[in-house]
Amino acid sequence: MSIEALSIIKDAMEEMRLNYAFMEYVVEGDETLPKTYFVGEYQELEPVNEDGEEDTVFILTGFSREKWIQLEEAKGKIKKYFPKTTGKTAVTESGSVIAIFYANSLPFPVEDDELKKIQINLTVKEWKVEE
Repeated sequence: MSIEALSIIKDAMEEMRLNYAFMEYVVEGDETLPKTYFVGEYQELEPVNEDGEEDTVFILTGFSREKWIQLEEAKGKIKKYFPKTTGKTAVTESGSVIAIFYANSLPFPVEDDELKKIQINLTVKEWKVEE
């Protein structure tokens, strides 16, 4: 997964006003964790074609100390931003093409009764320009 694709997701989360960090959400000093936030990670998939397409599953894990509806509303924003059928597409500065689609979600029970957790999977397709 390219830095450009990671930047597109980060910018999208900021645009949707969803608290987000890649790999871990770190707070500094006197800050506390937001009541609802997301952490992103990814899994690259083995290529199935010879057309240069690279596929990745981008996993957004959402956490909330509010009601479940907070995570469901955030999921709705993400689903709308990255439509399942048309996706969000971009041509990067390097000339690569990136398409990001909402794939699915799965809420998780957590032993901490106050904490809610949801996993939202995005499909990322990249066609990179050879340098």
